Amino acid sequence: MKEKGFTLAELLGVITILAILALIAIPTIDKHLKEGNKELYDSQIKAIESSAQMWGTDHVSELPDTNESKTIPLSKIQQDGYIGWDLKNPKTGEPFDSNLQIKITNMNNKYKYEVMK
Repeated sequence: MKEKGFTLAELLGVITILAILALIAIPTIDKHLKEGNKELYDSQIKAIESSAQMWGTDHVSELPDTNESKTIPLSKIQQDGYIGWDLKNPKTGEPFDSNLQIKITNMNNKYKYEVMK
């Protein structure tokens, strides 16, 4: 009577093939995860800058004069309700530092908002 099952050689062959596939797939998956985190980080920085722009629209008297700059902390925008407190940095998994500075520059009455990283 013939026994049912796999031989040791067949099992080792399957394990070897799976290991080779894992060695090929893991770096690719890691690369895509890092790219996704970078895109999310860039998106959140843009959201912070956009929130600062909304803050500036409502606080025109606090904006810098022509050809001058001013920095405000992220906490000011959060306190005024323009962006939430739960915004997390995907690079660290921690919330963005509330002391993160946003630079507002007035270039000929055109305002530029930039997060100081």
